[in-house]
Amino acid sequence: MREYKYDKPSIYIYYSSEIKDISTFNEVLFGIEEEGIPYKVKEQNEADFVELSYKAAQDSRLAVGIGIHSNGKIALTFNKLKKESPLFISSLNSEEKIIRNLGANAGRLVKGIAFK
Repeated sequence: MREYKYDKPSIYIYYSSEIKDISTFNEVLFGIEEEGIPYKVKEQNEADFVELSYKAAQDSRLAVGIGIHSNGKIALTFNKLKKESPLFISSLNSEEKIIRNLGANAGRLVKGIAFK
């Protein structure tokens, strides 16, 4: 039987390798799940959260990426935006609802519907 290596279209979430406990950004993942969009979480050596989000969006077949810095800064971007101009910037220290909404908005960006 032939084996295919198929990369499922997903939102990419790149986080700094300095983050040791990825459960710190679970709310982001829960928000994406609420919208029913698949995602992939990958550790990266890059530290800058804006750069991480930009790279994630460029690598994602859905053109949506999230970058998370070890200091808690988080960015959501779309591959058509300039690197230095992410769509949303927030902090993991914000209310859980805000962080979850950021994840949901990533899913809504893929769907092409209004943000929360």
